[in-house]
Amino acid sequence: MKRLCAIFAALGLAACELPADPLDFTRKEAPIFKAQAPRPTPPPAGKALKVMAWNVKYGACRVDFWFDFWGDRVQLSRTEVEDCLTGIAKLIQEYDPDVLMTSEIEAGSKRSAYIDMVRFILERTNLNYATYVQTWSSRYVPSEGVGRIDLGNAIFSRYPITKAEAIRQQDRTDQDPITKSFYIHRAVARAELDLGNSQTVVAYAVHTEAYDNDGTKQKQIKQIHELLKAETKSWVIGGDFNELPPVCDEKATSGADSCEGKLRLTGFLDERASATGTMYAQPPYTPSVMKPLYEDFVPSVTLAQYGVGDAQQRRYFTHSVLGPDGKNDDGVPGYWNRTLDYLFAPKGSRWESADVIQEPGRLGVSQDALRLSDHAPVAGTWVRP
Repeated sequence: MKRLCAIFAALGLAACELPADPLDFTRKEAPIFKAQAPRPTPPPAGKALKVMAWNVKYGACRVDFWFDFWGDRVQLSRTEVEDCLTGIAKLIQEYDPDVLMTSEIEAGSKRSAYIDMVRFILERTNLNYATYVQTWSSRYVPSEGVGRIDLGNAIFSRYPITKAEAIRQQDRTDQDPITKSFYIHRAVARAELDLGNSQTVVAYAVHTEAYDNDGTKQKQIKQIHELLKAETKSWVIGGDFNELPPVCDEKATSGADSCEGKLRLTGFLDERASATGTMYAQPPYTPSVMKPLYEDFVPSVTLAQYGVGDAQQRRYFTHSVLGPDGKNDDGVPGYWNRTLDYLFAPKGSRWESADVIQEPGRLGVSQDALRLSDHAPVAGTWVRP
């Protein structure tokens, strides 16, 4: 800490107050918010709850930022953010989930015009309660003039949240001290929901590391698996795992060749050669780290549904950096090109009407998710044991 303060002082920053919050905790309470005018809360339909998980890309929709390598934007106007969030809230309201888990949601960042997105969604949907877990809190990020960042994971619920927690995840070890101090500190959001009639369920929202080269993401996913194995209440989890589904074993004797024809690991249509060698270059995927989640829990989309090869798997892709109005270096329009987002529940549960809302018409939604974020919502009806 003293060393960092000395470095910041040398840079002309306040040495007694760090410009970036290290979020130094293991497990702590998280704030709970309530809609200003709560909507009536119906009793659950038996054991069924409608669930959605969505990485909402800090309300930027398809504005291309500098670190995506398809654009050069750094900041958004208030109008841009509000227009984007209005579309996001409309999609959420059309599906009308009982529980929503979000990642890359911001509550006071310069790049998103300091808009509190948790409150924005809370007041424009049927979700009455929310909790917000910070994963990135910096008063000033000097890179590209980004400025203040307040980003994290949020859980929204139609039903009262009686307890909320932030659970820290392991930080990267492959960064210099300055970069690390200003960087994201991943954390899992956990919320206990009171459904009435002495029924309590737990919701988790996650967003694991994307660009590490030291195995941090794999450790974070293993930690998530351990948290779920230790959970004593009925639970559901959703979020951006930044990892591909384990339809092949890339650790087999034949190495990456064991994935050939089964799962694309490289060469995605939204990749740019200009990202190579930068801190935003895509590191190798290791889908085998997801196997324990599929073996021990119930995914909303099974591996059998996911299938083999791009043609079958395309229906369940959830991510694309490149939007529908852009074309890659080969002239191919942007579209969903890999799966990174998931819903899981305990053994004994089942999923009904589960899907990826890639386009208008899925699950009764008319909004076009491809224009609202670089991730598609994953949704389904979770039927508890």
